[in-house]
Amino acid sequence: MAKKVGLMVMVVMLAVAYFTTDSNAAPAWYLCKVEMAGPGGSAILIQLTDKSASFTKKWLTAPADKAKEMLAVALTAMSNGLSVAVYTDTSLSGYPQIYSFYLTQ
Repeated sequence: MAKKVGLMVMVVMLAVAYFTTDSNAAPAWYLCKVEMAGPGGSAILIQLTDKSASFTKKWLTAPADKAKEMLAVALTAMSNGLSVAVYTDTSLSGYPQIYSFYLTQ
């Protein structure tokens, strides 16, 4: 009986560790291609594809206080065939917010 209880406790602990690992992912930098960008409802939406294949055509939102600037960066990248460096947390559900957004070559 004690072995069964110990085994059950270990299984529960492993399950908790497994299911909490991805949900605690931190924001990271990604080098991306801008696929689309523009207003969507009350937000500026930017669709990005990570060059290292972490995500494809993922929609992200620009924060309201930086929306115009980030839209300008996205449109410039699209017009000139440039990449962008984006700092965001893609593990969040819905449309994750962009924290930082820069043009790159």
